[in-house]
Amino acid sequence: MKITPEEHAPLQGYDVTGNIANPAQDILDDLYARMVMLDDGEERSVIVSVDSCLTNELPFLPIKPFVEHPAYNYLASTFPEGTKRSWGEAANVDPDRVTVHATHTHTAPGYFGHKYTSRITTEIKAMSSRLQPALVKVASGECVVSVNRRPNLRHNDDLEIDRALHMLLFESQEGEPLGALVNCAVHPTLLTHTSARVSSEFVGLAMGELEERYGDGFVSLFIQGFAGDVGPLNQRWEETTDTYPKVKEMGRALCENIASLLPQLSAVAGTPIRSVQRQIALPTNARYYEPSVHAQLHALRIGEILLFASSLETFSGYAKPIAKHSPAAATLFSGLANGYAGYLPTTAAFRDGLGGYEMETTPYSEEACELFISEAVSLIGELYSP
Repeated sequence: MKITPEEHAPLQGYDVTGNIANPAQDILDDLYARMVMLDDGEERSVIVSVDSCLTNELPFLPIKPFVEHPAYNYLASTFPEGTKRSWGEAANVDPDRVTVHATHTHTAPGYFGHKYTSRITTEIKAMSSRLQPALVKVASGECVVSVNRRPNLRHNDDLEIDRALHMLLFESQEGEPLGALVNCAVHPTLLTHTSARVSSEFVGLAMGELEERYGDGFVSLFIQGFAGDVGPLNQRWEETTDTYPKVKEMGRALCENIASLLPQLSAVAGTPIRSVQRQIALPTNARYYEPSVHAQLHALRIGEILLFASSLETFSGYAKPIAKHSPAAATLFSGLANGYAGYLPTTAAFRDGLGGYEMETTPYSEEACELFISEAVSLIGELYSP
């Protein structure tokens, strides 16, 4: 469903004061919400991937000392309150059966009003009548466009990240491709903030190119991973010319990266469809004005596949310690999902002394790290319990 802004729109991801897009001249490529509905006859779930920076329905507004960082001055709601509930009603499921994922493009409107969210509601309602039997295949590899970006939001090969790239392909019983989930961790920040232009960034362009390759209504959802400390390859912030050609080039590179997985696709069980969610309270540091911040966790089982989602801008290093407790054939991780609760660095990041933007803006204390892991592992255990 196209959600490209049709009015002047403040963009989210950089300083809002200088980034108000004029749709008559500032649209580089269209923005979309992409949806998949899964139903095993007993339980139904809906996954919504939006070309947006965040997914929150309520403001996330830290106060001093965080206000010195422009990106934290306007973290108001992305969608009207009740949006996820309305999408659940459209699918005839409880809201906790809906997961909302931001692609995390930094060049999309900071707010999508009812005009746009209602289009998604209408489409989700119509999808119920289009359910069909499907087969599931999965392939995993390494993302070639991701790199650690600490401590200066720039390409840094000296620090490790989790480069896992997953593709989940849905096919009809006749073997015709229907759609896909693509999952990896990377900040879509190649289109610099020197002008207010709307783009789905290279992750959205890669999805569009993949859809063109398959054709016939094929839809590919990008699921942003644990990307808190992960940036795009060769991000230096030193460009003085238009960087959109670079965005398109990386979109093609990511699409080719995904396409390289196709020969490795193997069939897996696509049922049962089960999901659980949990709200957790994570302890904050001494600078923050509340003793804890609530974050949302969600775990969705698609047969032999697990999609674990967090509302945090989670550091990449959390993927492996949580994945080792997953019984799934492939475990996909998603940050910035079902709301927004700020950066969550790892214990190693708290202790390495490098500092940087993420460490300066996180509301959390080091004690939150192990608590997050234990809550994640517990939720996965709940999902797979008899």
